[in-house]
Amino acid sequence: MADELIRKGEWQPLRQIGIDTLPDPREAKEEKAAASAPGMIDEPQENELTEKDGWQTLQAGGEDASPDNLEVKEEDLMKSFPEMIDEAQENYTDEQRQNLHNKINGMSTPEKFRLAIFANREVRSKLIHDPKKMIALAVLKNQKMNESEVLQYAQRKDLPEDVISTIAKEHKWQKHYPIKFAVVSNPKTPLATALNLLPQLHDRDLRALSRDQNVASVLRRKAHEIYSPKKGK
Repeated sequence: MADELIRKGEWQPLRQIGIDTLPDPREAKEEKAAASAPGMIDEPQENELTEKDGWQTLQAGGEDASPDNLEVKEEDLMKSFPEMIDEAQENYTDEQRQNLHNKINGMSTPEKFRLAIFANREVRSKLIHDPKKMIALAVLKNQKMNESEVLQYAQRKDLPEDVISTIAKEHKWQKHYPIKFAVVSNPKTPLATALNLLPQLHDRDLRALSRDQNVASVLRRKAHEIYSPKKGK
């Protein structure tokens, strides 16, 4: 029967048209489902910041986007986490620090973000190291920080580059000379930013940078170029 169809030209073997030309019944089923309910069969997006929490989704800017238009009230946080908001307590026992650490680890991303904006110094020192960049950057929005604390962060080489870059771009902190020098000498600072601030440094610091093996060679050479003419005067 098959040979007769072949002779009449009414049937061709699969090797001529290719097995891949046959429609996949699974694809047809998915196309039909997509047509009847578009968007329903896509893989779900994991949004940690939900409308239920009063947040806008972060899809537009990625998980590290910062929802700046979120209204966060300090008094509400004080009711739930007074030991994490109140700046009055300066000295913590090891047990208290461990309790704070455990509470922070048990928080969701939205809770950490809210907390970071109003947290006391002890909690800020933990959240600044959070693996989610948006949490660490939220700490820098905290109005309770003073120059000495920002200086400590600017000197740290174990913080994300974005944290150091944000400090470097903030004009109110650039006015504090020790912060400016710490930013320039921190290897995490983008080279362009460090080079831009370099001419504003004192001679003794330019000389120190010209010999600092921890900074980029380009920065060392530029520091030497700026310092050398002054030295000859």
